[in-house]
Amino acid sequence: MKLPFSKREPATLRERLLEAIERGLKADKVLFVSLGEGIYVHVMPPVYDFFAERERFNREADEARKAVLGNEPLGRYALINFRDIRDSRLPYSDDYQDWAGKRAIKLVGEIGLIFLVREQEVRQVIVQECERAGLSCELAGQWNMQIAEPGASRVIYTGDLVYEAIGRARNLSELVRERLAGSP
Repeated sequence: MKLPFSKREPATLRERLLEAIERGLKADKVLFVSLGEGIYVHVMPPVYDFFAERERFNREADEARKAVLGNEPLGRYALINFRDIRDSRLPYSDDYQDWAGKRAIKLVGEIGLIFLVREQEVRQVIVQECERAGLSCELAGQWNMQIAEPGASRVIYTGDLVYEAIGRARNLSELVRERLAGSP
């Protein structure tokens, strides 16, 4: 007897991002995909000229967001262009060449990625990981989180964490656990 093959849903940020890139390569309009943990991505297909078609992008991006999030308000969010991460001189700016594999060249010119990061969802991931580690944390400024530890406290710089998660294509929760454990 032959068992039916069931495709497993992507579980990691890397898997979801690679799937979004694959879908974007075949699409003829902007896609909006949840990568989990408060990170979403607008995928602009290769047939798309973002600079010449800005109005088209805005319209399609809005329609794609509504398809995923409904009419729910976005709250405070940040937009991050993948090009800014890729072209930076951060320690992980070239990591995309490893995690994207054969698709890496497409991230240089053929396909555009703009990440939408929702503050409330990202902060919730940090709070949950702190609670799991038996630590308390609170908001420090608009985005960062202050971690209270016995005899000291430290700040998790949320922007740095999100940039690294995207650059390394790693789940935000994994990076928070590493920070809490004292890893760089």
